[in-house]
Amino acid sequence: MQAATRVYERLLRTALAWRAMTVVVCLAVLALSLVLYSRMETDFLPQMDDGGFVIDYRMRPGASLSESNRMLLQAETILREVPEVESYSRRAGARLALAITPPNMGDILVKLRSDRGRATDEVIADVRRRLTNAFPEVEWEFPAILNDLIGDLMWAPKPIEVRLYSTDLAYLKAQAPQIEAALSQVPGVVDTFNGLNYAGNSLRLRLRQIDAERLGFTGDDIASAVNTAMLGRTASTLLIGDRILPVRVKVDPARIDTAAALRRLPLRAANGAVVQLSQVVDVVEESGQLELRRDDLRQDVSVTARLEGRDLGSAMREIQQRLEAQFSFPPGSVEYAGLFEQQQASFRNLAIVLAMAIVLVFTVLLIEFRSFREPIAIVVGALLALSGTLVALWLSDTSLNVVSYLGAIIGFGVVAKNGILMLDFVDQLTAEGATITDALARSGQRRLRPVLMTSLAAAFGMLPLAYGLGTGAGMLKPLAIAVIGALVMSVLFSLVVTPAVYALISRRVVASSAS
Repeated sequence: MQAATRVYERLLRTALAWRAMTVVVCLAVLALSLVLYSRMETDFLPQMDDGGFVIDYRMRPGASLSESNRMLLQAETILREVPEVESYSRRAGARLALAITPPNMGDILVKLRSDRGRATDEVIADVRRRLTNAFPEVEWEFPAILNDLIGDLMWAPKPIEVRLYSTDLAYLKAQAPQIEAALSQVPGVVDTFNGLNYAGNSLRLRLRQIDAERLGFTGDDIASAVNTAMLGRTASTLLIGDRILPVRVKVDPARIDTAAALRRLPLRAANGAVVQLSQVVDVVEESGQLELRRDDLRQDVSVTARLEGRDLGSAMREIQQRLEAQFSFPPGSVEYAGLFEQQQASFRNLAIVLAMAIVLVFTVLLIEFRSFREPIAIVVGALLALSGTLVALWLSDTSLNVVSYLGAIIGFGVVAKNGILMLDFVDQLTAEGATITDALARSGQRRLRPVLMTSLAAAFGMLPLAYGLGTGAGMLKPLAIAVIGALVMSVLFSLVVTPAVYALISRRVVASSAS
């Protein structure tokens, strides 16, 4: 500590002698921090290993539960071949979202072994490749557990969501696949979907009125016969023990499983004549209808995608540039939603919280010191210490997200106390007759040890979180890294820059008083 104190005293006296140059260096640090901030990777939530993942699937429109189950049994066989998979559970025709799920959709929750050799992202990439190659007609998605949960509950299930608004349905049908193709060309974008949800194919029965009346049928007669054949009708009941069981009569589904077979369905007229359904009805097979979706009463289609090995911010910037270069959208017809929209809203709210924290800390310091000199010097040093947060995130290859942003806010509040320790002894020394420079130097020497003790204790206490050991520990890892970066940088700025700014302000105040 003696050697460290001597080095610190020389550094502090140099900074006090060159106050203006110290301020210029601080401005340069601030400018470099802004440049680093603009180039950092950004996400909504931190990348973490949940110990598992979710597989969302979408079969062809109109696929039944039995057909979906038959195909998914084959997918389960492929899933069991992955050595890292410990167990899984599957839901067909159901999911977490608070919405009706058709039979052709569902999800698979996969739990991975704790002693696996590959990371979750690597396992997901392997499973994606296997399932996509085996079932190219099925649309697969592989979200993380937490992201899938938040996405379903917030109705923003995908990180990337491009909403295209138009009252022209043909325009939406034509543009959505082109936007999907443009998204698929962006590096790191996977699991693209054009947003066109079609219902299953349907059969429409068009009555030929003249033929039906000639053969003695009415529309109700034909509808009742077809309904009985396909869905059945209760014809009688049976008494078994003390229970009455209905007897339902219907045609064997294997005899009317196609449109051609349905056309041969026999119908009995009132006079006893038997004719086929095709003699009185035209059976027309129609393709599935597009599911209409509206947002704020505006009809839209949402083209969605996920990311693999890339941050959300840079991917969205490239997507916006690519879409603006390739398409000429009418004003107000395109919005970028999904988790990207939630991220932007969260960042704006956290920026307001940071501004409020600065104002509140400044107010408390103003009440405590009853002067503007100390609060300004302390707040400037604390703000510059946030550059350590950005450097720490950059060195650790951690993206700027909601959690790391929260860590920066916490770091600002923590490092402000270093400036308080530095300046609370200065007034007493100046009252004893010491100059501002000597008072700051003597206060710095005396406060060096407690500042180092408190900062290092807090930093080392955050190290277990910063390592992110264990399943799910990655959630708080960016917060710990952000706080540690602010604490380490605050040792320099609180012990050197804060005294220099205080001395510069005091000199201006003295000069103003003398004039």
